[in-house]
Amino acid sequence: MMALIVTLLSTGAGAESLSLAEAESLAVLQDPSVESVRSRQAALNELEVAAGQFPDPQLKFGMMSVPTDTFDLDQEAMTQMQVGVIQRFPRGQSRELRAAQLNERSKALGDTAQDLLLRVRLAVRENYLEVLKQVHLAAINADAVAAFSDLADITQDFYATGRVQQQDVLRAAVELARVQERSVRITEEEQQARGRLAAWIGDDAWRDISPEWPVIHEPGALQETKKGLTDHPRIRALHQEVIAAEKGIELAEQNYKPEFAVDLTYGGRAGENPDGSHRADLLSLMVRMDLPLFTGNRQDRVVQASIANSSAAAFNRDDAYRRMSSEAEVHHATWQRQQERLDLYEASLLPDADFNAQATFDAYQAALEDLTTLMRARITEFDLQLEHARLKAESFKSQARLLYLEGASS
Repeated sequence: MMALIVTLLSTGAGAESLSLAEAESLAVLQDPSVESVRSRQAALNELEVAAGQFPDPQLKFGMMSVPTDTFDLDQEAMTQMQVGVIQRFPRGQSRELRAAQLNERSKALGDTAQDLLLRVRLAVRENYLEVLKQVHLAAINADAVAAFSDLADITQDFYATGRVQQQDVLRAAVELARVQERSVRITEEEQQARGRLAAWIGDDAWRDISPEWPVIHEPGALQETKKGLTDHPRIRALHQEVIAAEKGIELAEQNYKPEFAVDLTYGGRAGENPDGSHRADLLSLMVRMDLPLFTGNRQDRVVQASIANSSAAAFNRDDAYRRMSSEAEVHHATWQRQQERLDLYEASLLPDADFNAQATFDAYQAALEDLTTLMRARITEFDLQLEHARLKAESFKSQARLLYLEGASS
């Protein structure tokens, strides 16, 4: 009774059954990784604007040519109180290229966020289907427990009348204990599956789950799936990183160009000229630039490093495409074989096993078959039902994986 109360409380007794669509929505709302990526994207968008601006001007002020014998500012004609502004102009198109590079990385993060959403949905689908599989296994095994309990009772009655031997009673009891042990194992695996699902949707993972299999769109043809990989959010994100790395090469090449700075200075003078007139203030305008003459161990190295980074990004994208293409082939082949096996189970194996078990049971009651034959028929029937439920769940998982590779969000 206490165990039942705990179970009802933990599963949210009276709550509406948890559907796959609701589980996906809960996971998307609660998952922090997508919001983390979107926040990083927002940060890059702000940095992109800042990177395209000119550097802040520099203010300078001070005194020039002050006589050290008297420190009298009126004494010498060259003594000045100076105030000036220096504006630096970055090399070539470095501002535009740096902003463009940040823009490409921002786009990559946008695609990464979309890919994370697809991954979250896939993970929830796989975990939900695992829980649902255990629910089906538990229901099938409960029928097996009931069937072998009845068989044990019938065998006990037959033994009391001398129709069967004690060995048959023991065999029936052992098989009943075996299916009861399987019930405990299924419950354990269901709790573990719910625990993994709880990582995505929290306490809602412990709610009741409707035994109906969910409706999931069927994937398209293999060639269409592979063709669409180039537009998959994951590949798009990696391609944007390649473009950003190529912008990095152009940005590194700007180091061969000089950087300019304009220095505008106003010099105020005190005192008077020999003729008694006031000394005129002075205005200076200077242009400064660096000279990138020795590029062998600086600019050349930076460009080569940028080229290597671009190659690495391209190799990373191509490797991801190759792996995803291989996954599409594997999952598509697996899904097709699973569909063929399901058709075989539903068309012949399950109906035949059910008919054989019922016929053998009738024959056993009529003393036309022995217990060993009946138990073998019953075991085969329930084993096929259990395997069918496992195969059904794995088929849906393969379907979900193919839909992820298609970039489908539903």
